[in-house]
Amino acid sequence: MSEHELLLVQLGDALSKVARPHRCDDELPAEVRMNLWQLGFPCSELTSREELIARLWARKRRVLTAMQPEWGGPPVTPPAAA
Repeated sequence: MSEHELLLVQLGDALSKVARPHRCDDELPAEVRMNLWQLGFPCSELTSREELIARLWARKRRVLTAMQPEWGGPPVTPPAAA
């Protein structure tokens, strides 16, 4: 598994933990906050889930974009029949 693929798995896992249904007054569990810090998302008990979800998706989009090969344009078309 490449570094980008591993990061995508980690980001997806973090997203699933942060975005799962919760009560309005529920804080993120300490384990989830620790994982977010390891992924480069500093947060505290006061950090909103909405903010974290937006930041996680932004990083995931950047990684996905970096993994996509450059588009080389349309393929060579054969000469038109006379």
